[in-house]
Amino acid sequence: MTTTRLDPQPKTSPRTAGGKPANADFVVVGGGIMGLHVAWRLAQERAGSVLLFEQRRFGHGSSGKSGAILRQHYSHETLIRMARASLAEYAELDATLLAATGTGIGFRRPGMLFLAHRRDRENLEGNVALQRSCGVLVDLLDATGLRRLEPRARFEDSLVGAFEHEAGFVDPGLTLPAIAAQARAAGATLVEGARVADVEVDEARRVKGVVLADGSRVATRMLVNCGGPWAALLMQRLGLELPLRVVRPEQAFFAPPSEFGVEERICADLPNGTYWKSEASGLTRVGLLSFAHDEPVEDPDDYDEGASGRFLADCRARLARRVPAYADATCWGGCGALYTVTPDAQALIGPVEGIEGLFVVSGFSGHGFKLGPSVGRGVAALLLGGDPAPLDPRFFSPRRFKEGRKNAAAYDYGVLG
Repeated sequence: MTTTRLDPQPKTSPRTAGGKPANADFVVVGGGIMGLHVAWRLAQERAGSVLLFEQRRFGHGSSGKSGAILRQHYSHETLIRMARASLAEYAELDATLLAATGTGIGFRRPGMLFLAHRRDRENLEGNVALQRSCGVLVDLLDATGLRRLEPRARFEDSLVGAFEHEAGFVDPGLTLPAIAAQARAAGATLVEGARVADVEVDEARRVKGVVLADGSRVATRMLVNCGGPWAALLMQRLGLELPLRVVRPEQAFFAPPSEFGVEERICADLPNGTYWKSEASGLTRVGLLSFAHDEPVEDPDDYDEGASGRFLADCRARLARRVPAYADATCWGGCGALYTVTPDAQALIGPVEGIEGLFVVSGFSGHGFKLGPSVGRGVAALLLGGDPAPLDPRFFSPRRFKEGRKNAAAYDYGVLG
């Protein structure tokens, strides 16, 4: 799918009664990490007018509650290369903003440890070899090496691990508005508090515009659906069913033991089924690696944003099995968030069959922040007829399930990819 480049200095467009542009060359739905990156890169390419609608505020859906972990540990080369390019972009954006304004995006690089049981040793070694072939700095560790790396933790002799030196995270509360500012500076129009309620198509099943919740209409020939938990609902308005479902992962927060004193490494503990990381708040976030048993969410506008006492106690027990000092750590509660997932835990990125001018970017299954910059650049290239690498259109094709293809992960935990 290609779009002809337009005048790099588009003329002022007419406005709706509500003051919004009445037409746009590209309409992006959703102001989470994906929508903002896509809008930024489309505007940066000067491809025409870019208009983004976010129904509430940037990051209201999944992105605002993300742990925003940036790691390159995957079992697919496509994902490693995308995560690696994205990590470099986040580091560059943070450095640029710090130099210009004194406020970055909260970029930190404590490194990340991946723990596996002996039954996953072959998979872990394969991932490490693949990462190294892509330029990732990673060490393979036995139990002795693990104890040396993290003496505060308990490691059985049967464990192996991989330590990724460059892994880090950003602060969503700083990153989302920073990317929005970049998109606006590049020429995109971003509108918060405006919900896209429907999509209009013509007799030939081509996109001709969107209808907002206030009844106003915006004409466009290209709609990019980055709606996250709401993406499938918008498709259903057109009679389209995509393999997207929404689940509610819970997350717990604990005060780290006072004797720790320094920011902890991020950890993915496969034997205990957990991950944890330091937060900008100083608390430690703990969650489960698998979302297979997470509660399904039918209405993303109405879901339980809390975490149960049972879940908090379970997280404490799992974490304390690995790091005993957390057994008595103060719990600061938790939250329920939203994941939009697919049958193989990899996103849908590409044109939607049956409607010309309709493009979907959703279903990241917890991978969104770490892949965002590569997705933004790749989607812009796909829409403009350029090279989307390292994004692989076939890997993310929305058609892959109909074609009998799934991107199988090396581990039972799909979130690790």
